[in-house]
Amino acid sequence: MPAITEKFLYPYVQEKLRHPFYDVTVEKAHELNIHASGEFPEKLIGERRPAESVEIKEYRRKIFVPKTKPVFTKVYNSLMKIPRSPDFSIMFDDETPAKVAKGETLKEYINNSIPVWGSVSNWYWSIAFRHYLIDANAVVFTLPTNFDSQDNEYYKPVPVVFTSDRVIDYKEGEYYVLLTNDRIRYEESATTFSDGAKFYVVQNDVIQAYHYYPYRTRQFDEVMNVPNTLGYMPIRSMRGICTEQGEGFAMYESRIAGIVPMLNEVLREYSDLQAEVVQHIHSTMWSIQPQQCKNCKGRGSIPKENSAPVRCEVCNGVGIAPVNPFESLAIPPAKAGEPQAVTPPMGYVEKNTDIARLQQERIRQHVYDALSSIGMEHLSETPMVQSGIAKLVDRDEQHSMYHSVAADSVRVIGDVIYDICMWRYKESIQDVVTLESMLPAITIPERFDLLSAQVLIEELKGMIEAKVDPAIINATQVDLTEKRFANDPYVRDTVKLKLKLDPFAGVTEEAISLRKTFGVISEMDMVINANINEFVNRAMQEHKDFGAMPIQEQQTIIKAYAEEKMEEIEPDDMQPEAPDETIDETRTDIEV
Repeated sequence: MPAITEKFLYPYVQEKLRHPFYDVTVEKAHELNIHASGEFPEKLIGERRPAESVEIKEYRRKIFVPKTKPVFTKVYNSLMKIPRSPDFSIMFDDETPAKVAKGETLKEYINNSIPVWGSVSNWYWSIAFRHYLIDANAVVFTLPTNFDSQDNEYYKPVPVVFTSDRVIDYKEGEYYVLLTNDRIRYEESATTFSDGAKFYVVQNDVIQAYHYYPYRTRQFDEVMNVPNTLGYMPIRSMRGICTEQGEGFAMYESRIAGIVPMLNEVLREYSDLQAEVVQHIHSTMWSIQPQQCKNCKGRGSIPKENSAPVRCEVCNGVGIAPVNPFESLAIPPAKAGEPQAVTPPMGYVEKNTDIARLQQERIRQHVYDALSSIGMEHLSETPMVQSGIAKLVDRDEQHSMYHSVAADSVRVIGDVIYDICMWRYKESIQDVVTLESMLPAITIPERFDLLSAQVLIEELKGMIEAKVDPAIINATQVDLTEKRFANDPYVRDTVKLKLKLDPFAGVTEEAISLRKTFGVISEMDMVINANINEFVNRAMQEHKDFGAMPIQEQQTIIKAYAEEKMEEIEPDDMQPEAPDETIDETRTDIEV
């Protein structure tokens, strides 16, 4: 396909031409963005109460609270554990081709020199990751910012996210039409406008950019036309779960899209709950008010000379004195023939608050169901009621969810680094094998800090009560230690060493006593178990690198301490006291 002319773009601005899946992809992103950004869900609430008046709908808008935004934030923050995983890394080979100038290596550029963001990793987790969660059909376009640079200067490519509403048209392998977020300013007939737009048309052999001016006679102006030396389009789809595919087209769904139906229900029902609270929670006082308003003498209005009467400001036109709940209410005695006043003469209307409580419980359940749909029910405030087996299954689901998101993230980061590498070095290094050897190895993380400390404590209690294998109990204790003392390396490492070097770690006192009774444990193991805290603390003070030693060397040091301790203990002290066999001469039932 040759370079396009402005005629190619006219259908996109005049007829609003879009790719076949455009409306669906934009709607999918909008559904998630409502909960991510906290914007007012006009369509959701409008469909719930279509017959409501404009005034009531406007009132709902004024009192709207983004109830589901914290839910999305919890999901987002939880998934941000992925880059903190200990086995997530971007590893470069130390060897660099001789043609690459010093200080211009791919490693240096990727880690430190990306314009604005510094590193690709920082760009992805700060900017692109949120778009990935919300808009699976968004794309990343990597383009140099210095096409007009000197011949001896390296390109400085920068990845830019184009959301699905900015992906105007495309056909895989042939072309992309992208609309930027830029607002172009221009003048026409001595008037300045700021509604101009910028289009990119990307092909395998050429990249063009056009400015669009709605109020000019010549509406398009080509501002960039450069050869695409890569030979392919450096545009990468965020992707997620593929839901539909056509010839040259594909549509994706976010991996967290399962939360949308239940969160929609939360917004609808929370709006109703707000109205229910206003109508049924706040107290409404009633009272008998026989006194006439002294200001208007019961007429409700005050005569005014040469004009119509005006409404009484004291009683608001009612004609009777208003009741102040902070003052005493004076009721005159009944006149002859009149019934006595009701006792008490004032009180509060009883209201049914059960509906509000029911709605509150339903909302909590909707939040729980939404998080359960993506294996993150542990983030809900609802107490867990599943059995131990169900919790193990949930852990598997959680791991699958996190692993899928991590794999997608590694793919996007890897693709962007590939495009940056091609932009910077393809012209000087023609060999594809050499270029690909410069690329880093990016590991897909497998270990995630998924559960809270409280959940781990509950699991640990259940394991001890169920007499689970001590090795599993130890592993759970290590998990808990890493979570509770993440910011205190000394305490964390000390506890982990104690669990690793104690021969009876995770074993109950009853089990230890039983083994001792049958003589199946050594005296040294008993001493180590009884003094493990002292031994580990001493070892860490006397050996600076004790924590990094192989376990055999650590065990040797601990055993040496145990031998010293055993020498300090008298042999008689190590044996149980024998029963006193002295004869009591005062007893008469024993023959002497």
